[in-house]
Amino acid sequence: MPDTRPVDSATVVLLRDAGAAAEVLLVQRHAESRAFGGAHVFPGGVVDAADRAPALRDASPALSGDTAAKCLGETLDGPAALAFWVAAIRELFEETGILLARVGDAPLALAEPAVRDRFHQHRTALLGKRLTFADIVARERLTLATDALRYWSRWITPITAPRRYDARFFVARMPAGQVPLHDERETVATAWLTPGAALAESRAGSIVLAPPTVRTLEDVERCGTTADVFSAAADRIVTPILPKTVQVGDAMTVLYPGDVDYDAAEPGARLAPRAEGRLNRFVMGGRGWQSFRPD
Repeated sequence: MPDTRPVDSATVVLLRDAGAAAEVLLVQRHAESRAFGGAHVFPGGVVDAADRAPALRDASPALSGDTAAKCLGETLDGPAALAFWVAAIRELFEETGILLARVGDAPLALAEPAVRDRFHQHRTALLGKRLTFADIVARERLTLATDALRYWSRWITPITAPRRYDARFFVARMPAGQVPLHDERETVATAWLTPGAALAESRAGSIVLAPPTVRTLEDVERCGTTADVFSAAADRIVTPILPKTVQVGDAMTVLYPGDVDYDAAEPGARLAPRAEGRLNRFVMGGRGWQSFRPD
């Protein structure tokens, strides 16, 4: 029987302001990607054992392992907890070329062509496994801006899925002097969109969004600006979200905690349609997922 335990992963919701609303960076997965092929997602990926490297912990003076563990609210040791922040920064760099780091006390700037080209070569070598992330950090004498990430949410893939992830989502501001660029391997496009525009494109069938992406966009849209998002993150109590996939009538449905059917439903069960009751779910329709949530 295959091992379907969820794999730890980290995701970054990268933000920039566009007038009175925040924009988010979405990357489109390659159609043949093992996870969310063809969908628009936030950059992220699996936490590697190398993300716990002592050299990377030393390069994160702004956030200790103990503080990271306390922030996550999980029974993890310091190195394991801090690895989520390191993985988030590494995956963002791999998938978009954006690197949340400092040189001395100054934010890393990639505006100069020679510097930008050098880091592009680093990224290519990292993706080709000719360099490790720790190698790049040491070579460039970088300090990781782990304090630039704010913990936002935790999503666990339903137990019925063949490939499962336990993803910690972080929010971060787009650093000045850098430009996102997809890697042409796992990602084939990048797009800055307001949450409202992304959700509208999903409803129109122009892009595909997974339910956790939709919910995150809805939450960010309710906040407003990037400053509002960070303010909300400071007060946010994160609880794990484990959806249940069921069949309601003829429609595939994903139930979330708080839905009238969530507690009693067995994953994979067939349920009768609801005429009333509190709904917190996604229903697969002709143009993708339709979100139902309490006001």
